[in-house]
Amino acid sequence: MTFLDKSARPGKRAALIQRIAMDLGRQISTASVFFHQAIAAKLGLNVTDTRCFELMSRYSQPPLTAGDLARATGLTTGAVTGILDRLEKASLVERFRDPSDRRKVFVRPRPEALERFGRLYANLGAAALKHAATFSTKELKLIERYLEGNLQILRDQSAKLS
Repeated sequence: MTFLDKSARPGKRAALIQRIAMDLGRQISTASVFFHQAIAAKLGLNVTDTRCFELMSRYSQPPLTAGDLARATGLTTGAVTGILDRLEKASLVERFRDPSDRRKVFVRPRPEALERFGRLYANLGAAALKHAATFSTKELKLIERYLEGNLQILRDQSAKLS
């Protein structure tokens, strides 16, 4: 029986939906927070700092401004400025002025910082890839659809709270 098997007994299906949508989701969320906290502690930062760095690392062109990062995260520009100050102090990002408008300041991850982060996440990435490889393509497409749906739910709920 799978959670898509609508012919399953209603009680068992409801229990499986509860386990997948709530119980496992909460456990994954909690484990993720504590994993990211351990990474942040290794760097002498907090979780929000490292998650913002991760977000910045996904954007190679163009470099971001504090305002761009504030819009992407839902944080205030003041909070983002504090985050960027800490990331810069930890030698993870660099700020530079726009040559055509000296008032505009960009920020980008330092290349060596991306490598440093990559090493901290390497074991997690390898284990996740190994686990994902145990599923068929059809199962992976189903998992992808489920996770993309959950991601959209999180974005929508975050926006409602902001």
